[in-house]
Amino acid sequence: GPCLDRNQAVVYRGPWKQVRDDDGHVFHRGQRMAVCDKTFKLMTDDHGAYASQMLAIEPKNDVPLNEAKPFDCKHAAVRDPRQTKGLDYRETRTADAASCCEQGSGCC
Repeated sequence: GPCLDRNQAVVYRGPWKQVRDDDGHVFHRGQRMAVCDKTFKLMTDDHGAYASQMLAIEPKNDVPLNEAKPFDCKHAAVRDPRQTKGLDYRETRTADAASCCEQGSGCC
């Protein structure tokens, strides 16, 4: 079937540094790897063989199949968190959280 990009990602839990599936996809341990919809479903199916080894990351905003763009499965790519969490996503920093708590704003 076609490889369509719906902004999904999977994280390979390990134990190996990386694994390669029969289609040539490379999954690096602990990294948010971009995958097409077909691979996402295969790797995260609760009744499938791989679900216990993969962490599924769904996009914040669903991309309908009819709006999905073609995805190049030939190249392993790390998916930026902003592609799944939204363009406004900013990494939480420990220092920011600590300063917030020190100010007594009740954010913690």
